[in-house]
Amino acid sequence: MARSPALDVVALCRPGGDRRLFDANPALVRAFEVARTRDFREDDYTELFRRAAARRGAAVAREVAARAGALLAATPPLLNLRGARLVEHLANQATANARARLAAALQTEPPRRTAADADPANPAPAAGTPAGSRPGPVLEVVAADLPQRLIPGRAAERDPHAELAALAGIEPVKREVAALVAEAKAARLRREAGMAVASRPRHLVFAGSPGTGKGKVAGILGRIFAEVGALSTGHLVEVDRADLLGEYTSESALKMRRAVERALGGVLLVRGAHALAQVEPVRGRELVGALLTAVQTHSDDLVVVLTGPEAELNGLLRSHEELAAYFPKTVRFPDLTDDELVEVFARKAAESGFALAAGVLEKVRALVQAAPRDRGLVNARLMNHLLDRAVAMQGRRVLEDGVVDEHESLDEILLADVPDSLVPGREAVSDDPLVQIDRLVGLAAVKQEVAALVAEARAEQVRRDAGVPIAFPTRHMVFTGNPGTAKTTIARLIAAVYAQLGLLSSGHLVEATRADLVAEYIGQTAHRVRTVVERALGGVLFIDEAYTLAGTGGDQRDFGHEAVAELLRLMEEHRSDLVVIVAGYGTEMERFLASNPGLASRFPKRLHFPDYSVDELLAIFELMADQAGFTLADGVLPQVRARLAAEPRGASFGNARMVRNLLDAAIARQAQRITAAADAKPGIKMDDAEVRMLRTEDLPPGPREVGRGGHGPYI
Repeated sequence: MARSPALDVVALCRPGGDRRLFDANPALVRAFEVARTRDFREDDYTELFRRAAARRGAAVAREVAARAGALLAATPPLLNLRGARLVEHLANQATANARARLAAALQTEPPRRTAADADPANPAPAAGTPAGSRPGPVLEVVAADLPQRLIPGRAAERDPHAELAALAGIEPVKREVAALVAEAKAARLRREAGMAVASRPRHLVFAGSPGTGKGKVAGILGRIFAEVGALSTGHLVEVDRADLLGEYTSESALKMRRAVERALGGVLLVRGAHALAQVEPVRGRELVGALLTAVQTHSDDLVVVLTGPEAELNGLLRSHEELAAYFPKTVRFPDLTDDELVEVFARKAAESGFALAAGVLEKVRALVQAAPRDRGLVNARLMNHLLDRAVAMQGRRVLEDGVVDEHESLDEILLADVPDSLVPGREAVSDDPLVQIDRLVGLAAVKQEVAALVAEARAEQVRRDAGVPIAFPTRHMVFTGNPGTAKTTIARLIAAVYAQLGLLSSGHLVEATRADLVAEYIGQTAHRVRTVVERALGGVLFIDEAYTLAGTGGDQRDFGHEAVAELLRLMEEHRSDLVVIVAGYGTEMERFLASNPGLASRFPKRLHFPDYSVDELLAIFELMADQAGFTLADGVLPQVRARLAAEPRGASFGNARMVRNLLDAAIARQAQRITAAADAKPGIKMDDAEVRMLRTEDLPPGPREVGRGGHGPYI
């Protein structure tokens, strides 16, 4: 510039770019005249749209242009599609729609001949107009030519201030946001007045339970910051650990940089940020280091928001003091009250266009009041899911017969449409689960333990009703025993009992094994564990052969340890509405609990399931045969008893599972016997009693009977 004085240089930058350039080279900035532009307002957009349409040969009425201006002002930018570029984008769409509408009208309604067309004294066409032609109809953009959404898949946003005020509850959060916005406005006014304003970190910690509006408020705050000039766009980018964790060394830093680049000018929301430190040390340090670099490098046009439980986030920041310095502010999101949750349900229904019949909100309130209240309750998210299920049930009810008559309405939710539980997937228990437990064969010691658990839970409720402060106890359990000893059955019935007592919101059972929890590649295991736990929320997660998660031989490629770490975190986070039961052989489960320092303390309840006696197995055989509709001929039970008594009792002894296999084999052999008899006497109906009868010849040969009579052809 000094060598070429005649050269005119125009430098373009985002808001705050001149300050960053001044910090790097003050002399260079003094060589420029700084001109500051402002974002377009709604009236600016109105005039710009009118001019853009005119350049395309289209007229626009004043009210249509104003409607276009409102649409443009409410549409958030998408990358570089913003401002005047957004106006041109809308003008292209609207004029194209207008031309298509006009062309369709001309095809369906040909131009009518008028008196002027037939008048010989009609003036000649203007100069330059082809002979015999008439001026065509004027192209005009009407309201119907404007799209409902300017950018496909993105709804026009409302006033962020009104949207924040409309959120149910979280009044302390609203006050915190108002203070943050006031601080940003004051900083802008001081800079415009020429005052030196020290750069202060604006990154935030949002602490609270899931479903308390942290993501919603982060998006609103970004748009308000954009209004006051604290951010250039204010858009929201959401990521979690699965989005940032790489499969190999240095990939995590690359993923973090890409997320930051997408969020520049707006807000980067890191969900469950406390989980960044709960991976193996090398990758954990890499993730935290990449986050620290991001907040250090982009302090002027980026706000990073970390979300998660307060205690865990505090642990993350205390262990990384340099990172904590950039997150000086923590905004605490309280759980919603019962009234606020009901209000969320009512508002969501109204926004979706549904009316609520009498009694609906009372039922929703009863469901909310019966749900455990701690970090396991998912707050507003739970109400959204409940409304979705109610709408689905309403649709099935109304359209069941394929006809919507005058007594039915597609926009009204009745009391019968509201589910009976807050969480889907609960398996109906046709009888009292405690009665079902008592009916089980054997298991006397297990039944006593379950009765003690139930008594303890009921006592807690009595104490709570009496005003005694009660902490949420850990109810996770360890089941030990050989296969076939009813561990899964007891787990399912315990889930139902806890739901009846109000300790779980649903009472369903989700079964999982190592294959459901452990992935083959780095970064995928935690996501699998979260998916399974989310399915089990409100009920019991039953992990069979849980000792396989500990891995063997210290293989670093085995991600079972990562599954255990993530499981422990989620167990603590959802302790009020989730029970985890791990099951397996006694010795192996002891080694599993010793493999991680946090495991033994998280599972205070231990239930051992002993092998069934021969008499108990015989009773189970009779019960299973009766439930399947079969009767037993004389001699069957003694032969079954002999078979059971001769079965070796090792670690692989199948107990009731072995009895089930024996009965299935007998039923299959009986099928061959009765069909052969029916084929031998065609046309003669077999006696129904014989069809239901199991005889001694239907029992399969015992393992010692197979091959009796010497060696076979192979030794």
